[in-house]
Amino acid sequence: MPLAVLVLAPCVPAASQPLCQPLPGAQTLWSKPGVRFVLVGEMHGTAETPLLFRDLVCAAESAQRPIVVGLERSVDEQPAIDAFLSTGNHADAATALLAQRGWHAFDGRSSRAMLALLEDLRALQREGRTVEVVAFSDFRPGDSPAQGEKRMASALMAAADRHPNGLVLTLTGNVHASKKELSSDATMAMELPSAETLSLLVIDRGGEAWNQSEEGCGPHKYRSIGGDSRGITLSEKAAPVAGFDGVASTGLAATASAPAVPGAPPPPACSALTSR
Repeated sequence: MPLAVLVLAPCVPAASQPLCQPLPGAQTLWSKPGVRFVLVGEMHGTAETPLLFRDLVCAAESAQRPIVVGLERSVDEQPAIDAFLSTGNHADAATALLAQRGWHAFDGRSSRAMLALLEDLRALQREGRTVEVVAFSDFRPGDSPAQGEKRMASALMAAADRHPNGLVLTLTGNVHASKKELSSDATMAMELPSAETLSLLVIDRGGEAWNQSEEGCGPHKYRSIGGDSRGITLSEKAAPVAGFDGVASTGLAATASAPAVPGAPPPPACSALTSR
């Protein structure tokens, strides 16, 4: 499939299918006083979670606040993301985006669903419904895990500070979104102001995710941890593990989303960098 077709198709919704779908319970997040950061912790590599997150971004319009979107992509990728979101030569910008290093390591963040999410965010930004999309992953050689988590939080806080009264909606891995220490290290969520941060765990009916494991990269099965009904539930008791203020449920069985780059090597390869 030609690259231009691959990246442009998701941004034109079918006539009978609006871009945004209602998300029950979303309004409970921004109706809570003082909230600036909403973290959505996912298992990377499904087709359903990026769609759920898109609908959360759409629903946030009712908050009547500047909406900032945070994506767990390298800060080095920010110029390419900005160009992709702009109204310039989109085909060339898409090619440049997929040439970035992160799209050639297949841990689930480089999926077709993530690229489609960026297409949808481009449409929302052009409608004036978001003010910024920020890449916040900033792990550097020699970093300890704690240093990387702190840099991620700092990038989100800087984005929030650029937009007074802004609401920062963030899609990230569930480890980074947990408010509970893991392996004695503080997580990104713990580095953000606690009273201003809500963290949600994505739940579903189980299924498959395209991500990295000891067996390599590809579709991997996982079990359900709840999530029969689609929507947001703001309650610690709703989360099957500690460290979250609630859950974001797809209400669906998960399907694996393959890498977005054309010509990606078949599983179990975890990187296409050596073939570039």
